[in-house]
Amino acid sequence: MVKSMLLLLYLLATLQSCGPTLAGQGSLEELTDFGPNPGALKAWHYLPRSLEKGAPLVIVLHGCGQNAGEMARLSGWNELADDYGFAILYPEQQLANNPQNCFNWFLPGDTQRDSGEVASIHQMVSYLADSISLNEGQIFVTGMSAGGAMAAAMLAAYPAAFEAGAVLSGVPYGSAQDLNTGLAVMQGKVIKSASEWGGLVKSQQPAYDEDYPQLAILHGADDPIVSPVNASELAKQWGFLHGIDFTEATRELAFAGSEQVERIGFENKEGEEVLVKYNISGLGHAIPVDPDGEEQAGGAVGNFAKDVDFFSSYWVAAFFGLTD
Repeated sequence: MVKSMLLLLYLLATLQSCGPTLAGQGSLEELTDFGPNPGALKAWHYLPRSLEKGAPLVIVLHGCGQNAGEMARLSGWNELADDYGFAILYPEQQLANNPQNCFNWFLPGDTQRDSGEVASIHQMVSYLADSISLNEGQIFVTGMSAGGAMAAAMLAAYPAAFEAGAVLSGVPYGSAQDLNTGLAVMQGKVIKSASEWGGLVKSQQPAYDEDYPQLAILHGADDPIVSPVNASELAKQWGFLHGIDFTEATRELAFAGSEQVERIGFENKEGEEVLVKYNISGLGHAIPVDPDGEEQAGGAVGNFAKDVDFFSSYWVAAFFGLTD
């Protein structure tokens, strides 16, 4: 048991080993006094100069060993906010909560509705949306690795708060109960039926009978840290919530001109595409970026951010409807 826990801590440390320096913080402002903050998180936000009232909000969650500033620099989200006119919230973990600066996606006390870290993030969202008059019907969440897992937790715990989400190199909601089971999840050893996965989400708010948020899943086909099995399991979970028939799908190879990207789209019974899965070869465990591309280009190469001719943040923003 102890040996497995130590191994997981090592793996989590290698997820995003770029250190906690606030690179690029100059463009971010700290958000304070946003609520009781039971998860003891910090918060930063980015507002374009020309931001209008009623603008959308995107929550971006960093990976282990990262922080808000590094995530902003690598992902290119701030530049997209400038181009398309939306606000960004960057929740940030603290070392006192997790020695590797990971969001605690594997602890139920931090991922269940109205408790721990998910409650803190929800408080940030509500406070920021109200204080600067954002459009509460256009709130989105995304994250990478541990941040991706926490993005899935936010969608599960507060489905009415989000229009859509995107999970990069993450895992299904409710897949772990502690560090030890978290290790098994990362290795792709936790397999459930679609109804079992969906039931874990529904247990967070049993009376909820509205549509669940739409979801984009992005995962390296050769990810050595978080097994690609998790992308398929996460698709099963969200497919169940949307009543998707997985025998019908739209596949596109070499998506957006990148030979490394396969895009698979799934529609609900009304014919609306509500689930998208990107399989990205040669990515490993990283944020897909395209800093030197001619169109839809952006992001920066760094520790766990790789140039695969695919600016993932742009295509996530497009999935959210923010680039229309």
